[in-house]
Amino acid sequence: MAQVDTVGSKESAGSSPTEKLNPADTHEIVVKHMPLVRQIARRYSQFNTDSLEDLVQVGSIGLLKAIKYYDPNRARSASFKTLATCYIRGEIRHYLRDHCSLVQVPRKLTEMNAQVSQLEEKLTKQLSRTPTVQELAEQSGFSVQEILEAQQSWEARIHYESLDSTGEDEDRDDKRSLSETVPDRRYQDLLIASEERELVSQALRRLGDRTRQIIEFVFFYDLSQKETASVLGLSEMGVSRAVHSAVKKLKDAMKAEGK
Repeated sequence: MAQVDTVGSKESAGSSPTEKLNPADTHEIVVKHMPLVRQIARRYSQFNTDSLEDLVQVGSIGLLKAIKYYDPNRARSASFKTLATCYIRGEIRHYLRDHCSLVQVPRKLTEMNAQVSQLEEKLTKQLSRTPTVQELAEQSGFSVQEILEAQQSWEARIHYESLDSTGEDEDRDDKRSLSETVPDRRYQDLLIASEERELVSQALRRLGDRTRQIIEFVFFYDLSQKETASVLGLSEMGVSRAVHSAVKKLKDAMKAEGK
């Protein structure tokens, strides 16, 4: 059986260690890691309108990218599973952002939830305890079922946003805050320009594989430079320099393409 963590030791420098895997080996690696794809996809499928199978397909693209780019000789601080998790989660999140399939709370339920929340705060002060749903229904004029539906819809949205705004490693229990994972604000203009997707795609193709991988992690998959360095087995300074250089090249290339 092909082991992703050990292949590539005989490959020449500058090529992807998994580039020469035959289709059978690649298939075997994909099958082995499909439970990881489904695990990550399932977490996101609970809080959006896309089916689980749709997200599994998207996540599988991330897995294939991880197989293509994994380099055991450089990823000293990260296992293949860690790299695969980054790519799988990144592809799914990128897909969801593009297709706007986040949890949408109907306006009626949003307004109802706001009214009930205000009433709950008022009754809590009066009763010196949290009011029951029945008490909220009696005071608000809404039915118990309506209140529960509004609360559940809002909680689902909050849960999804929390899920999407924290960098969770599937192998760890700790969570990183959004402030630790958002791209460097110095490059905000590049993020705005990235709405011109075709220009960005053309510019990215001009970068080397390693640099393109760094840019994908930092700007498209929302990893911090420190996390990117850890996953790819690079120094944080090296990642920072690569980002700075690549951003300049991308901006210049996009300006040239846009003329």
